[in-house]
Amino acid sequence: MYKIFGFKESKIFGRVALVEFSFPYNGESHAYLLGNFNAFNEGSFRMKLDGNRWKIRMELPEGVWGYAFSPGGRFELDPENPRTENYRRPAYKFEKEVSVAEIAGAEEVYHSPALLYLYSFGGRTHFILRGKRNVIRSALLVVEGKEVRMHMKAYDEPFEYYETVLPGSGGEVEYSLLVERASGVVEEFGPFRAVPNELEAPPWPLESVFYQIMPDRFAIGIGEKKLPLKGEFFHGGDLKGIVEHIDHLENLGVNALYLTPIFESMTYHGYDIVDYYHVAGRLGGDEAFEELLEALKGRGIKLVLDGVFHHTSFFHPWFQDVVKRGEMSEYKDFYRITGFPVVSQEFLEALNSDLPWIEKYKTLKSLNWNYEGFFSVWLMPRLNHDNPAVINFMADVMEHWLKRGVDGWRLDVAHGVPPEVWREVRKRLPDGAYLFGEVMDDPSLYLFDVFHGVMNYPLYDLLLRFFAFEEIDAREFLNELELLSVRYGPAEYFTYNFLDNHDTERFINLAGKGRYLCALTFLMTYKGVPAIFYGDEIGLRSLGEGMSAGRAPMPWGEGEWDGEILKRARELIHLRRSSAALQRGDFSVVGVGKEWFAYERALGDERVLVVINCSNRRVKLHWSPLDKEIEVAPVSGAVVYNDVIRV
Repeated sequence: MYKIFGFKESKIFGRVALVEFSFPYNGESHAYLLGNFNAFNEGSFRMKLDGNRWKIRMELPEGVWGYAFSPGGRFELDPENPRTENYRRPAYKFEKEVSVAEIAGAEEVYHSPALLYLYSFGGRTHFILRGKRNVIRSALLVVEGKEVRMHMKAYDEPFEYYETVLPGSGGEVEYSLLVERASGVVEEFGPFRAVPNELEAPPWPLESVFYQIMPDRFAIGIGEKKLPLKGEFFHGGDLKGIVEHIDHLENLGVNALYLTPIFESMTYHGYDIVDYYHVAGRLGGDEAFEELLEALKGRGIKLVLDGVFHHTSFFHPWFQDVVKRGEMSEYKDFYRITGFPVVSQEFLEALNSDLPWIEKYKTLKSLNWNYEGFFSVWLMPRLNHDNPAVINFMADVMEHWLKRGVDGWRLDVAHGVPPEVWREVRKRLPDGAYLFGEVMDDPSLYLFDVFHGVMNYPLYDLLLRFFAFEEIDAREFLNELELLSVRYGPAEYFTYNFLDNHDTERFINLAGKGRYLCALTFLMTYKGVPAIFYGDEIGLRSLGEGMSAGRAPMPWGEGEWDGEILKRARELIHLRRSSAALQRGDFSVVGVGKEWFAYERALGDERVLVVINCSNRRVKLHWSPLDKEIEVAPVSGAVVYNDVIRV
């Protein structure tokens, strides 16, 4: 069940609910609360046994939340809550029936001078008002004796959101809100007196276009090398291969590079780290890292590394000490151990056998072990984030590589680590480091004072549903975009936005080339930090299906490249980097049909018009700043910038 024990003020959300989730104990060794607030992933919200019930108390923003419980690794609905729904998120291939908690205060109209209701960004100030559905007929912002009409920005199941954006930022502002209810009654809320909130974040990501590389799959620079495990799907790419193709990155126009894990590990993907302080020998080691870093800095390209702190490798020295010494190990509290010994003698015999790696892996997977792991994978034991020594380790590793010259971190399985842990780690790092987490669903609990940004999976979900699967029309798509804007506030400009990454199928496979180019145009002209996965720029397609399908090796024979896509990608990237309006500008809808929409990005006197047409007919649109008709062909996009129409 869930119980609401009142509300408390929040500098970010205005207020949050104090919520307790609980369910009956049935002999389990451990239990977790799952929900769309942590992508239904174990690890972050561990429950405690209180008598005969598992319990956890947390602070949640108002809204409708899906949740479930995981006692001993089983997915279970709340047996004491009859309200459920089918919850589907194509972005991370999740679809299950989940329990539903609706959290809302009694007020029908709400505003607070908190971050998500009053903030400044890009030289303008945003005012947000929230009302329960169908309560507000109209609303006015009253500031400096002037009345400014607020427009409905977006709506969801319980609420409607109204917004006004005014030029200027900084300094205290006094304002009131006049709200006409559907009943005709007019009420004044305020006056409020406050300094508009500003997000604390390094500015350089706003001017960046990221390029993500999985080093093993990008380019081979070192011929013969020793691989940790034969048959573990190694392609053989390395850091020297990236250096040798750095001209490709520069010519493309990207100016920030995100590498999947480069540290010592046993697998090609590197998410099972054995040594966090050294670059894998198969990638060229520390020497190759220094060469790469120097080459990137010489071209003005930032570098972000992938931090895996939800789990380590089974072969990490700490965990190996636990395997060998059991309860006598000084590292036993570094992991989520459920019993000793952590693995059986049968497990060790299979591990040390001469079986081929793939067969050995399957054998080990079929056996039992006494520790929690990433998605119950034996190779990746989960760290114990209640242990201060683990938090110190996380901060030390991140600081070590920042001192060596990297510019930020992407944090793996960030939603599987408690937000307060990341908050503590961030306090120990320099302000200029860009931190963004892998949070595959609603990131509300992981933004603002936790990460500067997140991998924008909610946006990716919308891109799939509109461009690839055609499940929603343009009006629904735009409403959902604006809902994200409401939930992210100024943090929206720091989210890492993508069409592909190492855990997805290639977007071009799912949407087809025409719609892929439409989506790419949107990505490069929308709010947030745009990123492309290696090969996106040349039309690289998936191999197979599932989360690893997009990891096809990069082809370096230009005869295998799609020249049209490469030309368009270069144009869009260079446009993005040349336009302050695309980097920091406001977003407003200019026109919309069932399968097309148009929007303007504006900053000061700079305006950019973008038209995305996914229909099978031509779209004509009059844009007043140019006083001319814009015509866009079927299944294509157009960008108007500096009086030039770019299609």
